Amino acid sequence: MTPNELTGIQKREQLASQIESVKLRDIMSKDFPYVGPDDHLTDVLKKMGNLDLHEIPVSQDGKRLMGVVSYGTLLKRRNLSTSSKAGSISIMPQEITPEASITEVAEAFLTSGFRQIPVVSGQIIQGMITRTDLIGIIKDIKELRDLKVYDIMTEDVQTIGSDDPVDAAVLSMKNLTIRTLPVVDDEGALTGIIGIKQVANYNWRERKRETVGEVTGLLSPVGEVTGDNSPVEIKVSSIALSSVFTIRSNSTLGEAVDEMLNHKISTLPVVDDGDLMGILTKYDIIELIASFRQRDMVYTQITGLDQDDRFAADEIDDTITQSLHKIAKISRPMLFTLHVTKYHANGGTMKYSLNGRLITEGRIWVASAVDWDVIRATTSLMQRFERRVIEKKEEKIAHRKRTKNIGQD
Repeated sequence: MTPNELTGIQKREQLASQIESVKLRDIMSKDFPYVGPDDHLTDVLKKMGNLDLHEIPVSQDGKRLMGVVSYGTLLKRRNLSTSSKAGSISIMPQEITPEASITEVAEAFLTSGFRQIPVVSGQIIQGMITRTDLIGIIKDIKELRDLKVYDIMTEDVQTIGSDDPVDAAVLSMKNLTIRTLPVVDDEGALTGIIGIKQVANYNWRERKRETVGEVTGLLSPVGEVTGDNSPVEIKVSSIALSSVFTIRSNSTLGEAVDEMLNHKISTLPVVDDGDLMGILTKYDIIELIASFRQRDMVYTQITGLDQDDRFAADEIDDTITQSLHKIAKISRPMLFTLHVTKYHANGGTMKYSLNGRLITEGRIWVASAVDWDVIRATTSLMQRFERRVIEKKEEKIAHRKRTKNIGQD
């Protein structure tokens, strides 16, 4: 079944019911690692690396939640001493109780950017829920399992060159708020993949660091990391994983989930006949699940805007809202996400690249736009969504007319 067949309120309600029939208590992990509030950051990072975790709860006794230490949070902090204690650098996550619905949990993953979230009852940790736990339910719902990868993959893939310095990859991860990048050669062919863990593990292995920025290679401004083996001085190919699991665009979502679960990976480059066509992540699948949550308004999330562009936030929001109102007259929007990337173009002038994903009652839409002005880029992006929705409506009308005429012949 394709997304075009997932039409009608009744059908969506049926799928939503299947998703919500899964109980959080049944899929969360009741055994979980944690760190104490007085544990030093060096020990916390080592434990997270050894256990392949991006978040870890902070607790004195393994029962009461005192916060969470997250790679994502550490990315935003600079010159943080590795002697810092876990309790002082943790944050309190959104409260998720054992009674929370699956779509509510999916939305919490989107909002927080976390990969693991504590499940609590009265601040007592009941377990941990992960993105891996959540995407597993796709396999049990035929209509979602049979979707094609090309229907929900991101086509505008952000890559890094194998000969580029690691600090370029670091900068992309920070600017794009992503943690994994496909690595390509001069011809654009996929040669590997690099993630935040590879950078962190390299720096930890090479020499003792004094600040968390040096430990991860991600938290200090570009150029501030010093020493003989700093990320600035090494190539991406030196630490990237050369063994990459990929998937074809016409594979099913169920097959993609199997690949992610079997190989314990979160990202699948989409490759057809040697060409990099797109990328599929657990985040994309979580977005799909979250789109089935019953809500009065469209769930909208904008990421990637830096401090210099905050002035445009209201106008961007107004542009998106007006466009979604137009689209709603044809097909009800359920979820919209937009990521803004700013990069240096020719002459050093900043340019904006926007990637949007729109999930309506009957289809998943992906579009991108590039412009020197972020407002113009947003307008162009939303116009593309509007045109595509209108074109699809016209195609359906034309198909009905052809079918009717054939029946009259």
